[in-house]
Amino acid sequence: MSPLLRVSLVTQRRAVLGWGIGLAAVAAMYAAFYPSITASAVDLDAYLKNMPDAFKELVGGDYTSPAGYLRAELFSLLGPILFLVFAVSAGGKAIAGEEEGRSLDLLLSTPLSRVRILRDKATALLLAMVGLTSFLFVVVVVIGRPFELIVPVEDAAAACLMLLLVGLAFASIALAVGCATGRKSTAYAITGVIATATYVLNVLAPSVTSLHWARPLSPFRWYLSPDPLTTGLHPANVAVLLGITVVSTAFAFWSFRRRDLAA
Repeated sequence: MSPLLRVSLVTQRRAVLGWGIGLAAVAAMYAAFYPSITASAVDLDAYLKNMPDAFKELVGGDYTSPAGYLRAELFSLLGPILFLVFAVSAGGKAIAGEEEGRSLDLLLSTPLSRVRILRDKATALLLAMVGLTSFLFVVVVVIGRPFELIVPVEDAAAACLMLLLVGLAFASIALAVGCATGRKSTAYAITGVIATATYVLNVLAPSVTSLHWARPLSPFRWYLSPDPLTTGLHPANVAVLLGITVVSTAFAFWSFRRRDLAA
């Protein structure tokens, strides 16, 4: 492990621990509520049948089942929001944070090339996000059992993997913008707008005819449709999210190598 990669991982460990605790607390809260959901399953199912299509798309078609409840509460709403905040923040500041903090000049004065610096930063980002989703997977599998919120281990793994992939997609976009501009705020703003717009698009498209064609443009379409908690992984969905990550990361390398950082 290179010194820069080691330092980058150490720098992120508190953030990963803090966000991991936050995600675990959210999962525990929703698990604790699940017995009351099952007790009201008949009434809730009847109520949800009359909701608009956009709302049904958000919560899924079987809210009171363990998989449906986890999809609606953890993997569709607060879970992705928390995870994407971490991903965008970490991606946006990986290079731009060093540049704004005036430490990038010090790194560039060493024998390390720009490609090596960005590679180590991107690797640290990847490892941090893998660690966070692995922790979430353990929490989902373990913490739901006392409350009968149980899904097959392989389906929980599939959902966590898709969460990781959509997080990497937006983290790589933030990384690319940060490399191209050298500004964290710009990376956060642009990636945040893209994430918000595509999330809303994915929710509204099924019920708005004029938006049907645009739904595949949303990364969230490939994240939870079909639902990995009930159908497992789908190669096309994995490929699209990986494609976004690869293209964005390639642009990050290209733009970082071409920028004039002499000033």
